[in-house]
Amino acid sequence: MDDNEVLFSDDQEMGQTLNTFTVSVFTTECQDDLPRSETIFHGNEEDKLSSYHISLCMVKAKLLNLKMNKAPGVDLVGTRMLMEPVEEIWYTVAELFSKLLLSGEVPAD
Repeated sequence: MDDNEVLFSDDQEMGQTLNTFTVSVFTTECQDDLPRSETIFHGNEEDKLSSYHISLCMVKAKLLNLKMNKAPGVDLVGTRMLMEPVEEIWYTVAELFSKLLLSGEVPAD
């Protein structure tokens, strides 16, 4: 039923009405003026955590300990999609995280 109390019987009309409602509850914020985080480390340069090694065993253990009852994230990758091919993906996942840590950047998506 829409705002004018018209009852829909067509799947496409019902879907469009639901989509319009769902989109209306989200706000779009300008990301051009985001605040910058300040540096909070106040020690010597040699005391900084400059390297952290992510081992294959760490990745495999984390992947195998994922909870099956959790919903997928924004990437829509479900737990089963990560656990079933664990032997095939653990090396790549470990390399990916290690390279991200070395670069100091996190991808936007």
